Amino acid sequence: MTDPNPGPAIARALLAKDLRLLRDERPAATVARSMHWSLSKLNRIENGKVTIQPVEVEALARHYGVAADAELRRLVRLSVASRQRMWWRDEHFGEDFTNFIAFENDASHLYGYQATYVPPLLQTPDYALAVTSSVLRRPARDRQVRTIVDVRLKRQATLRQRLAGEFAPRVSQVVDEAVLLRPVGGPDVMAGQLDHLAEMAGRAGVRLVVLPLRLGVHPGLGGTFELLTFAEDADLDVVFIETPASDFLLTDTEDTATFREIIDDLLATDPSGESLHRSLTAAKAALRP
Repeated sequence: MTDPNPGPAIARALLAKDLRLLRDERPAATVARSMHWSLSKLNRIENGKVTIQPVEVEALARHYGVAADAELRRLVRLSVASRQRMWWRDEHFGEDFTNFIAFENDASHLYGYQATYVPPLLQTPDYALAVTSSVLRRPARDRQVRTIVDVRLKRQATLRQRLAGEFAPRVSQVVDEAVLLRPVGGPDVMAGQLDHLAEMAGRAGVRLVVLPLRLGVHPGLGGTFELLTFAEDADLDVVFIETPASDFLLTDTEDTATFREIIDDLLATDPSGESLHRSLTAAKAALRP
């Protein structure tokens, strides 16, 4: 079921798409002059780079010939929703990561593949602190490490709230077996992390698949990623790729289609859902002295 009250990221994306379609074959420069805007402003609105005020949306829609009150109200509602100020806008991260968090808040299905550590949304606080400290090569008390972990925990809190709501998203995550066998933070931290994975996987709408090491080659060997899809529009998939140096947000449908195929193939390796229990049992056994 589609949430009738979309969050700011999906509202902005939907509005941008609608406005591009409404302009049709009209030259962008001509429309910009008619609205007394710069061409750059119109381009940024249509690309979802900036929000647009409700009064401007109504004026632009009328310029395009939209006369139906219901359609005008729908476009204005999208504008209002897109301008909501959410907590992640106060964080000082790169644009791609900030936009990814915003889209994550609106996604109807959250997919991911991780080959080196537990998916961020499924990490315990102690595990998150240990792995972030290692990746950044900074002590756990470092301010940057703490900030990243705090934001990760806020993302988890948002997800838990959404999972308990009326329009709960689905979560499908795939990890390599090595992720469960690597005792990040030490045996005690890892034991708590394994228990948390079992608890999360037991929740409605959450699926966790483990790729056994004996599987050999598989489509995920190209690298880890997170994929978001949206019930409102099948063409608005978003892929996020995180590296120690920089982050990348992919929205082009040709790019994101490749990752959707990859995650579908990875999830299909465990149609019965037995891989998690087997792998968790083995990982816990490996932690025993």
